[in-house]
Amino acid sequence: MNLRQPYVQKNATGYHSIPSHDKNIFSYYIFQEEPTTLPIHAVPDGCVDLTYAIGANGVRCFLGGTVLRMKYWPFEASCRYFGVRFRPGQCILPDGICIDDIVNTDIELPTDCYGTDIAEQLCEAKTLKEQAAQIHTMLSKVSRSATCQDSKASIEHYIRKRIYETNGQVSIREISQETGYSECYVRRAFRTIHGISPKAFEQIVRFQNALDEMAHHKELGIFELAQKSGYFDQSHMVKEFHKFAGLTPEQYLQEMADL
Repeated sequence: MNLRQPYVQKNATGYHSIPSHDKNIFSYYIFQEEPTTLPIHAVPDGCVDLTYAIGANGVRCFLGGTVLRMKYWPFEASCRYFGVRFRPGQCILPDGICIDDIVNTDIELPTDCYGTDIAEQLCEAKTLKEQAAQIHTMLSKVSRSATCQDSKASIEHYIRKRIYETNGQVSIREISQETGYSECYVRRAFRTIHGISPKAFEQIVRFQNALDEMAHHKELGIFELAQKSGYFDQSHMVKEFHKFAGLTPEQYLQEMADL
């Protein structure tokens, strides 16, 4: 699944991203926050973002989970930002932090929470690729959160795989029947790792599917778009899309016309 943050891409000054081939990381990105920058809003993507603000007064580190609807994403003015976007369910959390701490919010962490000297290395790096390589080396030394290493990890992986395969249309009852686990356990295992329910994640998957279809097939009508993205019908799509994007699909296409 492609993971899009269209308002960040559109409004963040100098935004640039590169994909990652790491199993835990979707992409690395950079941008600048300036006094003249338009407001930046995040949309639900199921991901956790690790960001570093690099400014005249040093480096600050932030960790944020997925938002639950379109939300203003505050950034410090006159800073360069470097970010890591973890794949859904694959985030690497520092000691003492659990996924529930960061869903729909951002918290500031010590810059050395994942390893020493990273702040200095990010400041000295001249390119996004250099920064990405430094972060990748650091994170590869950090163990996955203990919550992702227990028996819940295998069932969570299966749930996520089935949600992707069905465009967010598989039911918990079906997954329960397929795995032999109770519906209650299925929900609990997924929430332990994602901080949100399987139902909420299915809504995010459908929404991200719609964003991707709209980016590649602007000629699609709303009915066909809803079908391809995993929605039951057109009204179902418009309702969920507006909740997550703050706009109707038609308004969103107009907003993104020059992207």
